[in-house]
Amino acid sequence: MSDAVKAIFQRSVDALNELSGRIRGDVRADRLSRALYSTDASIYQMTPAGVVLPRSVEDVCETLRAGARHGAPITARGAGTGLAGGAVNVGIQLDCSRYLNRIVAMDAARRMAIVEPGVVLDELNAALAPMGLHVAPDVATSSRATLGGMIANNSCGAHSVLVGRTVDHVLALEAVLSDGSVARWGEAAALAELERTRGPIPPSRLADDAERSLSGIANEFASEIAARYPKVMRRNGGYALDRLRTDGERVNVETILCGSEGTLAVVTAAVLKLTPLPACRGLVVAHFSDLLDSLAATPVCLEHGPAAVELIDKLILDAARESRHGAARDRLIEGDPRGILVIELYDESVERLNERLQGVAGDLRRRGMGYAWPVVIDAAHQAGVWNLRKAGLGLLMSRPGERQPYDFVDDCAVDPARLRDFIARFMVVLREEGVEECSYYAHASVGCLHVKPVLNLRRLSDVRRMVRVADRISALTLEFGGAFTGEHGDGLVRSCWLERMFGPALVGAFARVKAAFDPGNILNPGKIVSPLGMADNLRWRPVEDEASGEGADGPARGHVAHRPVELTVLDFSAHGGMAGLAEMCSGVGQCRSRLVGTMCPSYMATGDERDTTRGRANALRLALGDHGLLHGLDDPALDEVMDLCLSCKACKTECPTGVDMAKLKAEWLRRRNEHVGVPWRSRAVAAMPSLSKWMSVAPGFANAVMQSRLTRAAMERFIGFDRRIAPPRLAKQTFRAWWRRRAGRGGPWRGESDARVADGGEVVYFVDTWTNYYAPQVGVAAVRVLEALGCRVRVVDNVCCGRPAISKGLLHEASQLAERNIALLAPFAELGVPIVGTEPSCILTFGDEAPQLLRSSAARQVARHAMMIESFLSRRSDALRRLAPAERPRILYHAHCHQKAMPGSTAAMAALGAVCDAAEIPSGCCGMAGSFGHEVEHYDVARAIGEQRLFPAVRGSDGARVAVSGFSCREQIAHHTDRRPVHLIEIIAEQIADQPPCDIVARK
Repeated sequence: MSDAVKAIFQRSVDALNELSGRIRGDVRADRLSRALYSTDASIYQMTPAGVVLPRSVEDVCETLRAGARHGAPITARGAGTGLAGGAVNVGIQLDCSRYLNRIVAMDAARRMAIVEPGVVLDELNAALAPMGLHVAPDVATSSRATLGGMIANNSCGAHSVLVGRTVDHVLALEAVLSDGSVARWGEAAALAELERTRGPIPPSRLADDAERSLSGIANEFASEIAARYPKVMRRNGGYALDRLRTDGERVNVETILCGSEGTLAVVTAAVLKLTPLPACRGLVVAHFSDLLDSLAATPVCLEHGPAAVELIDKLILDAARESRHGAARDRLIEGDPRGILVIELYDESVERLNERLQGVAGDLRRRGMGYAWPVVIDAAHQAGVWNLRKAGLGLLMSRPGERQPYDFVDDCAVDPARLRDFIARFMVVLREEGVEECSYYAHASVGCLHVKPVLNLRRLSDVRRMVRVADRISALTLEFGGAFTGEHGDGLVRSCWLERMFGPALVGAFARVKAAFDPGNILNPGKIVSPLGMADNLRWRPVEDEASGEGADGPARGHVAHRPVELTVLDFSAHGGMAGLAEMCSGVGQCRSRLVGTMCPSYMATGDERDTTRGRANALRLALGDHGLLHGLDDPALDEVMDLCLSCKACKTECPTGVDMAKLKAEWLRRRNEHVGVPWRSRAVAAMPSLSKWMSVAPGFANAVMQSRLTRAAMERFIGFDRRIAPPRLAKQTFRAWWRRRAGRGGPWRGESDARVADGGEVVYFVDTWTNYYAPQVGVAAVRVLEALGCRVRVVDNVCCGRPAISKGLLHEASQLAERNIALLAPFAELGVPIVGTEPSCILTFGDEAPQLLRSSAARQVARHAMMIESFLSRRSDALRRLAPAERPRILYHAHCHQKAMPGSTAAMAALGAVCDAAEIPSGCCGMAGSFGHEVEHYDVARAIGEQRLFPAVRGSDGARVAVSGFSCREQIAHHTDRRPVHLIEIIAEQIADQPPCDIVARK
């Protein structure tokens, strides 16, 4: 740390100490918070002195006043999804996303909304949808992007050719200036609404002076502005002096705040223009054998008045094939294109829309542009295309290893008519600089390119190559009359090239604008004005190539001295160790989404960055690297960041780069257990299979004892299980006891000679702990359904799958259990016999952890044949349909998190749909997650997780039965709602059986 940075740090600490106790918001200066806010989605890392999470405008004012008094830099931050490093800095981070996230007002008649800066775009649009309105800019990160961040970057999105940029939808802004005063700028009607809803504000001398300075600067540099600003729509570099009005009307200061990256003021409220939702929309997905040919087709597409023209290249398409988007990719993409153009049209009628879409496809076909032009009208298929496009960045970063596609020349914008020639020249530069691999995707309709060269920025040679490429591409962009900053901001990565783009006179003007608003230079310094170096403050400490024994042009194999590979029980070899998997986090923040998906359940409940997958991955990355902030896997800060991880595994597939935090947490817990000992509660959870066996000898007595107030109070005090939620009740008879007695009575419930269904072959039913001791009726139903399909059911003497032990980091114990089970199941797997289970987390252990624990061919063979019973039944849905009665009950289905993360819920819905009228609840996690919801310190968070989407849907099920595969999910729903869900196999059994359900459960 240099002397200058040390001085900034101390001034910032002084300001934070002053703020602590003075403001209502949170003031954090602990190592973990500093670590989590040291990065965003860019290639940069700068460690702040602390973080302020304001709860009010006055908190923001106090923070800026303290910063001004102490000379402490303050950087406002939204979701931290920026790619240019605009949200990282030394000093104080001001996170407006946690508390300043109210939708203040929505006025459909006047088509305006007032929001605080932390409101997420998709959440605002979800609230506006019933009115038929939306905020039109649609950034790829819309599920977590905050409006404050979009204003700071002047974000655009795929449809900017039609709807423009964020600035075009801002009617007025309220902002706090560097002296802590509040100012408002905008249209008169919007300003009146701000005053009505938020009250009047006192005059600000700094605001008046800044406004006068802006007017003078704009007039003084008018000719230079006209000559030097790029004549393309996507231009976000520097300050937008070209947007200022100085013709006698009011100075439209709000337009220059858009895109200023928090260097001039901190936005605390915005009045936004609302536009009607499109009536009808459709796509043409044009396929091209050559990337440049696709770009050459863009002007032709623009002749048809599209809402969007998006380029996706082969690198993204290939990455999608291996991801959860693979099915959509295979369904929508024909052949092996080098690039596709997604051309979207809007219209008022389906007939007119289809006519125009066919016109686009026909025009391209006649001109010989492309080789396939499917028209996509189906809404689900359209969503699949756009999801693939939005996931592009994450998909690119999902490749293991140190060579990654990086954002540093990713934001060039040129005239769309010159796009093909520009990229051709771009490719020459990359080839001459030795960049062998690169990804291209683009908002082709407005000529904005997201080009991501593949480099290894842990090598100094590639860092130097990065700077050379940026130097040459900035010059190339200027030659083409384009903008080097199209939409992602200047930040740390592009500010240093502004003088080339705008010339010294305008750069001097930028400095005067900055000084007018922020005379103390405390607001996000080092961006736009007086920029830091492009290669400074990288996430990594690059080393000379010789340190890893490589030549300058040799392949990247990693740097052992920089990042030692840890000895682990689970297999991390594909990523080079735990650190390699943690470093897969690209920072794009998908784990901050709240309206869709399951990741990350605890963040959805708390809204705290430390509860995101990104936060945990960053903490592990810093702890395992040589960053001087967190120190190894034994650092106590990791206890805090890992505490609310439910090991739901949603990140395994929902994280665009596949950061499997459940796996990382299990290995971290194993390490912690070995160093500080295994907590009693962890021992108790892992021992549940054995304890259940002994208690099942006298289930009535055991239930009476375990359900008593005295026992529950004792468990809360001594073990930490919350007394408010009762332990599960043992059944009157175990499934295995039922199975043995049934075998003694002479065989299956329905004879194998039943002629209604063809022979289904042999099936092994894996009996899990929860089904055997607590929900045997589920196992009975499974057997009845399998035999109704003509299957010969085998039950083996397996032991626990090891899931409870894995969840508590007892990986050696889990390995021993896995060895015993694999020895029993491998002979069946070798014969191709399906191994089915009814408890998702248990049977899916064989497909996920068991092969990693044992690393044997037998474990991999079992993994290929082990499946949830829903997967087995979905392949026999026609047979189920023939057995089912005509009357179809209405069912709502909730899928277990592990099920969503791995096989998905499609098979379950197919099996249920064969016998019922079934709909899936668009729910996240239930919050129970094994023992998590029972633990006293987690009970309230677990309930809050369920209340996000699941519990309201269950309560509003309006007479429909609720089907749930997971035992813990059923317990959680029953505890927090008035409904008692059942396993889907029970419903299927009721539909196709001739006998009533088996009642061998101890009812409450």
